[in-house]
Amino acid sequence: MVKLEERSRLTQQIHDGIGHAMTGALIQMEAAKRLLHSDPHTAENLLQNAIGISKEAIEEIRLTLKNNKPPVEQLGLSRLKTAVEAFSGKTGMMTSVVHDGNMEIITPLQWKIIYENVTEALTNSAKYSGATSVHVEIRVLNRFIKALVSDNGQGSSKIVKGLGLIGMEERTASVNGTVIADGSQGFTVTTLIPYGRE
Repeated sequence: MVKLEERSRLTQQIHDGIGHAMTGALIQMEAAKRLLHSDPHTAENLLQNAIGISKEAIEEIRLTLKNNKPPVEQLGLSRLKTAVEAFSGKTGMMTSVVHDGNMEIITPLQWKIIYENVTEALTNSAKYSGATSVHVEIRVLNRFIKALVSDNGQGSSKIVKGLGLIGMEERTASVNGTVIADGSQGFTVTTLIPYGRE
């Protein structure tokens, strides 16, 4: 049982870290290919970025195999905004981040879950939805912390739960929260985390 749990944890760790990095590199390489003849300078910059991302992923693989997780440098709203801005730079998608309520009540663990769920949802938007813009909201409500990621891409009436969405649900369930996916208008993923209750 312990080995199974460790394998599950390692699989999720590789997916969340290395999977996201390589997706970002692939997006940039595909963009560079499209611009190779029409705008070679931009194509070269995109390829350099992809090389840098790939090197970081290789380093993370090395750390993972040594059973060392890379340190979490900074949690909170500023880190989340930085990640969203980086996503916009990598993909060319328009992004916005709004927040409301007392952010100070959000614990480091809750921020970690929010950060990982938001970045997972952003990656899915870039990979699957064909969206051109993504909106992120963080709101502290009366009894819940709400983290919403919504894009203007192609929605789907049937939600297929891949490894990413399952990982989001498992992370959120660890703090008694829930994840809601809605494909009726674009694609929206909402994370709800309770607070202030036993």
